[in-house]
Amino acid sequence: MNQKISQDFFQMVEKMPPFPKSAHRIMELAADINCNPKDLVQVIEHDPIVTMKLLKLVNSAFFSLAHEITSIRHALVYLGLNTVKNLALSIATIQSIPHKNLEHFNTHQFLLHALTTASIAQRIAPRFDPDLDTGDAFIAGLLHDFGKMVFAQFAPLEFSQAIELSIEKKQSLHLSEQAVMGMNHAEMGALLAEKWELPHQLIQCIRYHHQDSQAPLHCAVVVANQISKQLKFGNACNPVIDAFTPHIEGILGMNLSDFIESLDDLSTEASKAKKFIDI
Repeated sequence: MNQKISQDFFQMVEKMPPFPKSAHRIMELAADINCNPKDLVQVIEHDPIVTMKLLKLVNSAFFSLAHEITSIRHALVYLGLNTVKNLALSIATIQSIPHKNLEHFNTHQFLLHALTTASIAQRIAPRFDPDLDTGDAFIAGLLHDFGKMVFAQFAPLEFSQAIELSIEKKQSLHLSEQAVMGMNHAEMGALLAEKWELPHQLIQCIRYHHQDSQAPLHCAVVVANQISKQLKFGNACNPVIDAFTPHIEGILGMNLSDFIESLDDLSTEASKAKKFIDI
């Protein structure tokens, strides 16, 4: 990659909004096994938009709670720490990105793919390591494709060309991006994650989510990504569904289709994701 192209990409990343402070703090608290739930409540309540949207979601028909939830503390009691944490983290992250649809790129469908990948990654993470933090799997799944948002915003023509090339050649989008622009969305997403000062393991997971790895977090995101594409949960503009690597198939003891069949109904993940986007 020549110096000018490299500078152009760094400038694109710099134009993206910062990662929400509330989301950063939620991640920090989630990583602390001694976290006091009251601290999480305080962080969420200091972000009025996240609070408003979270309470609206909690009181929606999706959760069908018997009583109206009027505070974050009550939501924590009824739904549990992990659910509230992931709701708040998703809302804070999603509100930081532009929501307008662009040519060849439907933001609603992109977010649907990202959120279902996050939920599925969280669900299957223990299959790869019982001690793996499922919260890390959720956020890695949520952010794995955010490099596409950078391309869609600041290189829409080239990104559209890459999408068309991917469809024409029936090849994975990251290969078409590399051919057209000299960088793929995984690397761009890692640059964005570095700007956002996310944990190193999340940056690496985003950077290499189209490459083989034996890291449990990476495997959970890779598998969740393929499941989301196979079940057509949203659209991330990638027409290719990759088969499991020998390493992943060895751990799970089955191929992609059989693994999906072995899981409980995943349509609830798509329903949940749509609620996030619609609030």
